[in-house]
Amino acid sequence: MYGHFIQFTIPKIGQALVAVVLYLNFLKLPFVACFAGVYPAVYLLLPLLLLAVMSWIGRDPLGPGMIVNSHLTGLYIAGDIVGLLARAIGGTVLTVWQTIWMGGLLAWVGTAAMMLWSYFKAMCLVTTTYRLQTTKPLPGGKLRVLQISDLHPGKGAVDRKRIPELNRRIRELNPDMILFTGDIFDEHVERPDFDSFNAFFATLDPPGGKWFVLGNHDLFHHWREPSYGRADLEGAFARAHIRILEDVSQLAYVGKDATPVRIVGRKDWLYTQGNRFTPAQLMPNGPDNVYTILLDHEPRELKADAAAGANLILSGHTHGGQIWPTGLVAKLFRYNELNYGMKQITPACAAIVSGGTGTWGYKIRTEGKTELVMVEIEQKDA
Repeated sequence: MYGHFIQFTIPKIGQALVAVVLYLNFLKLPFVACFAGVYPAVYLLLPLLLLAVMSWIGRDPLGPGMIVNSHLTGLYIAGDIVGLLARAIGGTVLTVWQTIWMGGLLAWVGTAAMMLWSYFKAMCLVTTTYRLQTTKPLPGGKLRVLQISDLHPGKGAVDRKRIPELNRRIRELNPDMILFTGDIFDEHVERPDFDSFNAFFATLDPPGGKWFVLGNHDLFHHWREPSYGRADLEGAFARAHIRILEDVSQLAYVGKDATPVRIVGRKDWLYTQGNRFTPAQLMPNGPDNVYTILLDHEPRELKADAAAGANLILSGHTHGGQIWPTGLVAKLFRYNELNYGMKQITPACAAIVSGGTGTWGYKIRTEGKTELVMVEIEQKDA
């Protein structure tokens, strides 16, 4: 679980730094700078009033207002750096920059454009298809796997109003099995969304079944008291015929085909702090002739998964970064072994990380994709 310092203290420090940068730049705005030397009190107080408005907008350290302030601050910092370089060069370069920058108004225009773009990027649900091959036997020589991950219905990009769109897309893809890789729900989900999505999941009937692993939000990592509990989730999934896997390995069959596929589901690393079964414990016999799909909400221990016998590892959690520079920070500190997309771990094992079928917290995305992930696996001769 994230500690209080990471959850709340760091965002508060960030808010304070943002306030300092914004205030100093607000002093340069044309409608503020015009009072300098004429009405000093107005010149100093007007930015404070504007800062108060921006602080109110960004009062929630996890809300979209903070994203607006962060992007505005980032553009101001970039503009300040370019301004310093332009002053060092002087002449026409400085004049052109001052005209373009408009005393900082360009930062506001850029922020508005970025927020509008990030909204449409978040709301645009796409299907990303990966094609793999294996020498292991598959039902009918092929397997079509649909991954749904990090749905976060409600505050994010997907709510119950989009269920008809999801239904149409999933049925068009016609998967052999549906694999849910965690954070399908979270602590912000209201009961109408919770009930509506579970009723929708119950209507899906892929021949290879529906399988689920818990993420760090489904039950465990709560910013507030959720509208449902473990018993509610387990009961709803049982009625929807979704199998919950917690450090469990089971065989799945597509229709009446006798060729099995192994589904391995791991407990979430963040909740257990790594105190969970190892891949070797979940697959004690090592690699065999059964095609093995391993579900793990967070993309961790990928090499160990492959060594134990996994052929396909499906994860989510990262959202592909969702808000820049989250993905960059995760890469720099190696928090996740794979931030987004597909990586060949060994010749026999590939890992895929979804950008999320929804978004977390708000309908904003500057990194990654809002996507359904379709994996088409074909059996080839050894």
